[in-house]
Amino acid sequence: MFPISAAMLKNPAGYNDSLEAFSRPLMTLVEYSLDEESRMTVHNDTTRWYRYADMTPQAEALFLFIAQTIDTELVGELDFLANYDKTKRAILEILDIPDRQIDLFIRFCLENNGKLSLRKRSSHFHSLSDDEIARMEQAMQAAYGSGISKHA
Repeated sequence: MFPISAAMLKNPAGYNDSLEAFSRPLMTLVEYSLDEESRMTVHNDTTRWYRYADMTPQAEALFLFIAQTIDTELVGELDFLANYDKTKRAILEILDIPDRQIDLFIRFCLENNGKLSLRKRSSHFHSLSDDEIARMEQAMQAAYGSGISKHA
């Protein structure tokens, strides 16, 4: 999936401006009333204003969000996935365990700044030695470095 929503969330003013570029002028043309529960009733025919709407501001905003996603969000996602794959390969060189266990280990370490908590170790990885855990954590550090806590 293309993470465009992340770019929109980082620029809520730009997102809202693009929506209001459509709705603000339209609301001056719509005759409506609100009942006591804030339900809207439209009293005039508004079909023609919706049928051929000029969506240029929304298309321009979408273009900017896509560009931002490509330039920042997508790069970060691809880096994260490359580090994830690198970590999985390194862990498999240390220990032959199922992918599901490796994925769980990586997730737990990402949630805890690159270290497996004692609670998660005792509940999910109790059969592993201290040395195996330490080497797996080192694989996390080698792949993610200081970026571990950014992906929790």
